[in-house]
Amino acid sequence: MGKQFVLVVWLALFMTDYSSAAPFSYTWRIEDLAGRNTDTIELRDKNNRLLKRIDTKQMIYLYSVMQAIEEVTELRSELLITDGEQPNAFATKGMAELVPAEAADKEQTKAGTQEATIQGKAIADAKPIDKENAVEINIIGINFAMLDMLGLDVHMAAALIGHELGHLKLNHGEDHKTQRTGDIRTVSNTRYSRDNEREADYLGAIWAVEAGYDPQGAVRLQELLYKKTKHLSGGFSGSHPSSIERITKLKSLARRLSQ
Repeated sequence: MGKQFVLVVWLALFMTDYSSAAPFSYTWRIEDLAGRNTDTIELRDKNNRLLKRIDTKQMIYLYSVMQAIEEVTELRSELLITDGEQPNAFATKGMAELVPAEAADKEQTKAGTQEATIQGKAIADAKPIDKENAVEINIIGINFAMLDMLGLDVHMAAALIGHELGHLKLNHGEDHKTQRTGDIRTVSNTRYSRDNEREADYLGAIWAVEAGYDPQGAVRLQELLYKKTKHLSGGFSGSHPSSIERITKLKSLARRLSQ
């Protein structure tokens, strides 16, 4: 019987040039966070400094929403949390390594020794991957500030995740590929065109409804983003332009989808 391998995302994700201007420094897999047997989780950096306390229930809700949207879209993705003070989310592609099953089990056991504390994967410390034993994956990232905005509103979460999957489904951002060399730190600042955003809004809202969520969640998300980011530069307001026109179109779409 051959050796068994499993796909493990250890964030070997096209890491190339590290920049101090990167929009985030650490990542965590929501699938791992949702499986913790504790009410709250402390997210820490490599020096054990506390970065954020999160509600495990929120991670469970986000993971559940992700699975529901994936079933509709038939597009498998890894959902990550990143640090960040301005609301932001992004979609990109990366690489995950196939590792021996026993190594994955050992890593999981080690991670489970501290149920309420998880150290993030530091982008700056990412190691080169073994491309012979790696596969390309889709990645969606949500940062701390966006988590705070979403709270436990699964309908807003469905709209956000659907929107980001829409970018992946429609291959938005491919024109930037040579400039970003696939680096997730760069793609999170990619500025999509207004047409790209309209297309992703449309698909995201439809997929959310097909997965059983309220289309008004997309409206609430954009209204809150507009209120929170209209005076800011960068972050979600830079990479995902929000406007009265966009909110109006989503309201009209939500009414049609609710009929």
